[in-house]
Amino acid sequence: METIVGFVAGYLVGTREGKDGLDRLRSSWHSIRTSPEVRKLAAEAVTMAEMAEMAVRQVSGRGGLGGAVEDVRDMLVRRAVGAREGSRAA
Repeated sequence: METIVGFVAGYLVGTREGKDGLDRLRSSWHSIRTSPEVRKLAAEAVTMAEMAEMAVRQVSGRGGLGGAVEDVRDMLVRRAVGAREGSRAA
């Protein structure tokens, strides 16, 4: 999917703005991909997906899939509260 999006974006920029536009696109994309914010967001997404998978595997002890959903919801709420408290301290 990333390859298709890259091709389409490159084609559109290349046909409208030439080589300079394509170079700017590459530079911007590289900056976005390597930014600390994007890396942190990606790491958190992977962590949440792993936690959701573990919760679903543990459904037998907490009332089926509903228990797993509650576990994931609780984890997300704790992270949101922690992030909010962290931004207030800064």
